[in-house]
Amino acid sequence: MAVLLVSERGTAKGRIFLALVYSVLTLGGITMVLPFLVMLAASFSNGYDYSRHTPYVKAVFDRSDRFMRSISTYFPRFPREVFPDAPENWGTWASVARDAEGVTRFAAKYLEPAINDGTLRAAWTEKAAHFRDVLQHCDITRTTCNYDARDVAPFVESLATLDEINRTWPVKYRSYFDVSFTAESKEALGHKSWQPDLANPKYRAWLAFKDHYRRQLAGSDGDSAKGDYICRTLPYPAGDQEGLREALAIQFIEHGWRDFLREAVANYRLVGAYLFVRGRAFLNTFLLVVMSVLAGLTVNPLAAYALSRFRMRCTEQILVFLLATMAFPAAVTAIPGFLLIRDLGLLNTLAALVLPTVASGMAIFILKGFFDALPRELYEAASIDGASEWTVFLKITLPMTTPILAVNALNHFIAAYNSWEWAFLVCQKESNWTIAVWMYQMSQQMSGQPWCVMAGFVLVSIPTAVVFLLCQKVILRGIVLPSMK
Repeated sequence: MAVLLVSERGTAKGRIFLALVYSVLTLGGITMVLPFLVMLAASFSNGYDYSRHTPYVKAVFDRSDRFMRSISTYFPRFPREVFPDAPENWGTWASVARDAEGVTRFAAKYLEPAINDGTLRAAWTEKAAHFRDVLQHCDITRTTCNYDARDVAPFVESLATLDEINRTWPVKYRSYFDVSFTAESKEALGHKSWQPDLANPKYRAWLAFKDHYRRQLAGSDGDSAKGDYICRTLPYPAGDQEGLREALAIQFIEHGWRDFLREAVANYRLVGAYLFVRGRAFLNTFLLVVMSVLAGLTVNPLAAYALSRFRMRCTEQILVFLLATMAFPAAVTAIPGFLLIRDLGLLNTLAALVLPTVASGMAIFILKGFFDALPRELYEAASIDGASEWTVFLKITLPMTTPILAVNALNHFIAAYNSWEWAFLVCQKESNWTIAVWMYQMSQQMSGQPWCVMAGFVLVSIPTAVVFLLCQKVILRGIVLPSMK
């Protein structure tokens, strides 16, 4: 029944009421959409602009901000030795990103002259090319590198197999994503007694990794004129600071958008390799979701139909018992559930993930309420026509409860798709892990790169959003349309 009659909607009170209702719904929609937009924007960010937490990427619309973000890829902190006249409070990249006016003035000073003056730009290009030549021929052991952790795993994988790396370095990595050059990147190049540890195979890999960046200075066909002017590997000491400044400016003028887009999608490339390429994560998740939804839509409606159709004396007690299962949090039932699965010999199997989620006390309770609301005359007419109990259940009861079945399917999908605690507990072999478990591992392993974690959250939330929209259509078709007829 409608809250307002059709005749009341044109009155002042009716319009005020409807305006308040729509305002509350709009506010509720904003509170749901805004956090997702912030997460989406963060997934395209890096260490420079991640801490802004805005629902959009400013660098897309602001050239000055895009220029500063380009510079941040080459230095771990703001390079005051390169730009000595920069504001004193510029230290970390997060502090630079907060100074919007300062970034605009900075870009106008170091970028606008070459853009507006073709002669000056040609001179800067010549200086940038000279800096590139020096960088290409300098001793690789006397270079610094603000390396991107997202580039380590693909590079190391191209060097050797994981077994060879664990044997020769020697280390014990479980995957290429565990490899880090943090210690090597902090080598004391300025200390007089420092010497390159060329006997260390990991250090030699570090040198090859730095040279991997340096090879970007040449184009794909080996022509330096088509390549970059600067890379993450820089000579130590830098020496020609003016040439470095010109190289940064010309690099942005000629390749600014390309570098920005490449940096923006790098998070998603890493997440794709981490979550969807490794092992059987995608297949495990697909099988788990399909089997959980099918089992839930089979067992729960059958149990609810039996409690509703056949008036048993213990129906109330059974419902209380089913609802009592919801009184215990998952952490309380995890240990006895694990012991039961272990005693049944189901550890590290798909059954260990599916069976505990088949029956739901809340789903059975809600379905029974829907079945009780169906007219008894339908069942009586079916009995007179000689329909069997299975026919009544499949042809009469289920089609009339499609909306609530869609809700149950959505709940089972979300529970199966997002469950990582139980999956990690009963399936400790990585070959049996689902996407949710790998996402949890990624959030722990890459906590220092939260922008990559945000990209992972965006990707894994897409299936949930799609399934929700599909179920929403079924729910509206079963509830809203009949009420309008």
